[in-house]
Amino acid sequence: MNWLMRFSFYRKTQLSFFVFILLPLTTVSLLSYFLIKDVIIDKVHDSNQHVIDVIASSLDKNVEDIMYAASLFGIKGSDLFSDLLAFKDVQKLTTYQDYLIDKRISEMLGTTFSKTSGLDAQVFFVNNNKFVSYATNNNLDFPSLMQWLNQSTLVEPSNEITSGHIRWMEAIDLKQRYGRDKESFYFAMKVISDPDNGKMLGTLFVGIPYEYFEQTFAKGGSGQFQLYTSDDKLIYHYSKELNQGKHELEIRTSIPRTGWKLVYMYSSEEITAEISEMFSFYAIILSVCILSFLGISVMIAKTLHTPLNKLQKTAKQFGNGNRLVRFPAIGEDEVAALGLAFNHMLDQINLLLAEVEQEQEEKRIIELDALFSQIRPHFLLNTLNSIKCNLSTEGDSVNSRQIDALMSLLRAYMRVDEKCSLKQECKLLVDYVDIMQMRNDLGIQLEIHLEEEIMDIEVPRLFLQPLVENSIIHGFFGLPDNAAIWISAEQVDGYCRIEVKDNGTGISKTEMNELQSRLMQSEQASHEQNKRIGLVNVYNRLRLTYGAKVKVDLRSNEFDGLSIIVLFPISAGGNGKEIR
Repeated sequence: MNWLMRFSFYRKTQLSFFVFILLPLTTVSLLSYFLIKDVIIDKVHDSNQHVIDVIASSLDKNVEDIMYAASLFGIKGSDLFSDLLAFKDVQKLTTYQDYLIDKRISEMLGTTFSKTSGLDAQVFFVNNNKFVSYATNNNLDFPSLMQWLNQSTLVEPSNEITSGHIRWMEAIDLKQRYGRDKESFYFAMKVISDPDNGKMLGTLFVGIPYEYFEQTFAKGGSGQFQLYTSDDKLIYHYSKELNQGKHELEIRTSIPRTGWKLVYMYSSEEITAEISEMFSFYAIILSVCILSFLGISVMIAKTLHTPLNKLQKTAKQFGNGNRLVRFPAIGEDEVAALGLAFNHMLDQINLLLAEVEQEQEEKRIIELDALFSQIRPHFLLNTLNSIKCNLSTEGDSVNSRQIDALMSLLRAYMRVDEKCSLKQECKLLVDYVDIMQMRNDLGIQLEIHLEEEIMDIEVPRLFLQPLVENSIIHGFFGLPDNAAIWISAEQVDGYCRIEVKDNGTGISKTEMNELQSRLMQSEQASHEQNKRIGLVNVYNRLRLTYGAKVKVDLRSNEFDGLSIIVLFPISAGGNGKEIR
């Protein structure tokens, strides 16, 4: 230590300041920066891994739906197999019988692949003479499709193909009849053959639009998605970035059903940009404080040996992790002022550290919220549909029916602002009553009678559900043994007359008059009042749709229950155009 004695007290003070204050703070700051940076990258990586696994699971589930539906198509012994056998060599529809067979094949395609509606898959069947039978909801332009089929090398029957193997083929920029002008697809192809002689009956095509991949990957992070086949052939590439930079981090997962590989690449710079800015600001503030303290120490170094010794110990304790330690500033002299300044600096450091901890907690909450927001309704519906299929397979038709009813209502609530046919509206009532019976352990007989002429008129979706709900909640609160609801609809002089009646407890004449009066005054009533009464909501929705000619009447019926009669003109949204 003799070399240290050659330095002046001022140099010793500077050296002590460097060793016990500047160096520990800088080291702690750098270590904290890299540690927090690594922790954040690891957390984001784990979060991205979970998101990619969810996306891969969704892809796998949709591919499973396609494979399952394809395995059900053309089973020997079915009516469809007979149609395919009779239709295998048809070149064009020359007879009425050919037309009927083509229609049945189209309807079966739509029914069999109804589970893939969330994919907006394009399904069609091509026989041996390249005659195409569309699914009922097919959107492909026929000339464009035929041009692609004529230019493509289609699969030929073989032991591998006829055993149920599915092959995949890309189709670029096929024209569509509505929506996007052109769309690219990734087609699953399965040859349908006669198992007795191995002769080919035709080829089944199920096309996954690239728009589905785009929408699916858009729910992920800001990096790049790449989907490959099992032999590393690129299927689809997606990136949100206009200026694609370097992505040094990578997450890989697989789609078990097909062996596809999903790769997500992203950059760590995007993750750590904010924390780097924060630590840069922190370094500037710390540097300013250190320089200020150094300037003060230059002036009073020779007279501050004892106070600086205490200050040195305080700094050392703080550097060792005791964030509550402070310099004992006594009096109002320069030493006390220096001690107060030093204590203030420690407070600022503690404040900065607290802000860092709070920001990290807020980031974690935001990341969790972002992850939870990626769960879309179609994923819930697909999950319920899978549960329903499993229950049906196990023979539990009751619970399968309940889940089917719940899915039907969920879809209706998601599209409540759209219209539907009166027949579809009544089908939703059947599903609703099934669910209410399960919830309330109540046996309810629901009878619906619709005149054929008005089954297909468009009505506001779920406008009858509040009326049936009132009957169940208010009319049957005593849990009667023979609870029943009757719904009838008929056409009367250009109007649709719908009556909903029950055999419940009914309401008094006074209550009926009061409710009728509230209906007549609903246009002047506030929205906050109206939303508490289901019947008023029904009346207002019908008036907004059909105009002032809507009438709603309440009366007692022959069962001592309540009858609600709704009358509205049969026209399209009040524009005077009659619905046929």
